[in-house]
Amino acid sequence: MMAADTALVLVGHGSARHADGSLPVLALAEEIRRRGLFAEVAAVFMKQEPSVAEAERLVSARTVYVVPVFAGQGYYTDELIPREMRLDGPTTCRDGRVFHYTPPAGTHADIPDLLVRRAEMVADTAGMAPGRSALLLIAHGSKRPGGAGATPKAITAAVSAMGRFAEVGLVFLEQDPPARDWRRVVSAHDVVALPLLVAQGTHASEDIPPLFKDATDRRVALGTGLGGERELVDVVLDLVATAGLAGE
Repeated sequence: MMAADTALVLVGHGSARHADGSLPVLALAEEIRRRGLFAEVAAVFMKQEPSVAEAERLVSARTVYVVPVFAGQGYYTDELIPREMRLDGPTTCRDGRVFHYTPPAGTHADIPDLLVRRAEMVADTAGMAPGRSALLLIAHGSKRPGGAGATPKAITAAVSAMGRFAEVGLVFLEQDPPARDWRRVVSAHDVVALPLLVAQGTHASEDIPPLFKDATDRRVALGTGLGGERELVDVVLDLVATAGLAGE
């Protein structure tokens, strides 16, 4: 895939409260940079520096692939990022440069299987049998009218169809059903809770664990959100390859 005049820009959420909120996306960028597939690799953020608005000046290549490292489609990916980067569709030509904007990483077809394999590892470590346990997916969602649940719901349906856990439930941090009501969503005694968050470290490390602090009536094994693992690198590269073919 290496091209002398091609750049990759990863767009992450980041955190205005915690500087380490950028670390998962930075790690992802570093791993892709290490592979030498692009002339330039940059990471920008909605809530931290460098900002999304700075992306265009951070890379000089004539062809730029922009990948939102988000768990699904929503207000950020559909409106804010395109507005900040002046993108008017999947392909934008401007000032002699071409910008390819891909779907969010979380919408990739490999994500459900990646999540199930992560959940099975968490269950195995905790001594739980997936076939007798519940898998609870925790998505971000949105307080905006209509929420942002299409991608999480599709992922939940795909994971459930695999039949590798006794039941699969979905809750949200910022819309209904709320994460605090997780007991009403899954009934099994053993629960594997997995953040449906792509490279959003603060939510996964600070906002979600307190939900299970007093879960003395259940046995809960909490996993982490998707970060810079090899499989996520492959997801990003496949999104780039697909965008390149579509733009030809």
